[in-house]
Amino acid sequence: MKPDKRDWAVLALTLLVCLPFIAGCGDKGSANIKQPDPEREVAVAPARKGNLAEILSLTGTLMAAQEVKITSKIPGRVDKVLVEEGTPVKAGDVLIKLEQRELLLAVKQAEAAVATAEAGLAKVLAGTRKEKIDQAEAALAQAKANVDICKISFERMNNLLKDRSIPRTKYDEAKARYDAALAQYKSAQAQLEMAKTGATREDIDIARAQVGQAGAALATARRQYQNATITSPIHGVVAHKNVEPGEVVSPPMMPGKALLDLVDMRYLKTMVNISENRVNAVRLGQEAIITLDGFPGEIFPGKVSKISPVVDPRSRTFKAEIMIKNPENRLKPGMFARVKLVLNKQMDIVKVPLEAVTEREGGKIVFLALNGNAKAQPVTLGISDGVYVEVISGVNAGENVIVEGNLGLEDGDRIVLKASRKSK
Repeated sequence: MKPDKRDWAVLALTLLVCLPFIAGCGDKGSANIKQPDPEREVAVAPARKGNLAEILSLTGTLMAAQEVKITSKIPGRVDKVLVEEGTPVKAGDVLIKLEQRELLLAVKQAEAAVATAEAGLAKVLAGTRKEKIDQAEAALAQAKANVDICKISFERMNNLLKDRSIPRTKYDEAKARYDAALAQYKSAQAQLEMAKTGATREDIDIARAQVGQAGAALATARRQYQNATITSPIHGVVAHKNVEPGEVVSPPMMPGKALLDLVDMRYLKTMVNISENRVNAVRLGQEAIITLDGFPGEIFPGKVSKISPVVDPRSRTFKAEIMIKNPENRLKPGMFARVKLVLNKQMDIVKVPLEAVTEREGGKIVFLALNGNAKAQPVTLGISDGVYVEVISGVNAGENVIVEGNLGLEDGDRIVLKASRKSK
């Protein structure tokens, strides 16, 4: 008997229900066949022996190593300005001259005063001339003769007074003449003694003090005269000019007032900030490598010249000064500087590219490329220059380390090399 339409519908429904189970049985069978792991494409570089320097990278701005503001020590009118902005100068070069006529007159007056005081001292020290002594001796002899005459007259008047042959007034007159002659005689003796003895210690001290006073006045006048010529205290370049001939200048009343600004361009410096955890590795005289955007590909050597002894409480860093030679004045203040400090140097060590190192639980590892497989190798690391890192243990020179494709790599993974890189 032929199946009717109802039988065909039941058969079709049965097939629809069984198809998923049949398909599932087929997939289960194929899943039991293990597929090989895919190969990871990686790049390697050999570990090499060589030298390595630990580098600390910093930034700063170039500034003049020394800047001097030129002012006048004395008031006066500007006679000449001998430099312009940009003029190179050496220490001792004349920059500005003030009017000097009145100052020169003061010097000449002071010189004359010194000459007068020195002559007075010489006279005191030389003592009395022989002519003066001879005159004093003659005056003493004359006074002695006068005393003798007056004495004889007085004695005669005294005898006559006793005999009452003369009035009392005649006696008094003779006595007065005798007393005056004695006083004159004593004065002549004193004058002769002084002439023979010379000046007293007090006279000499006074004369010497007068010479010293006159000398000090002369030194002041000469210094004022010298200060009218303003010279450069440094080797450098005129950065700013703030004065013209004819202007009246005076010593500055407030900081920053200047006639000229000079900068020493033989050296430049830059200030950098060093973190607390690295400052102990920085020392005075330490080598620095400076690069500037304005001089691509060039390296300028420098040295650490100062290290602040205290930390900046806001940034928690220490300021350090880097001094840079600038013999040809190529470098200019204000340029942005990239500074690399060489903290440590290691010679003849094993080093690998820094990107070969990955962090895993338990420490740092590198992956070695061995026979088409990646081998996870724990390592002990030393210093780094930001490109290469020292391997103290774990890798030998000549072994290939994976430098690309190591992210997510596991120990034993299959690898295929896409390129090799040479380490320096």
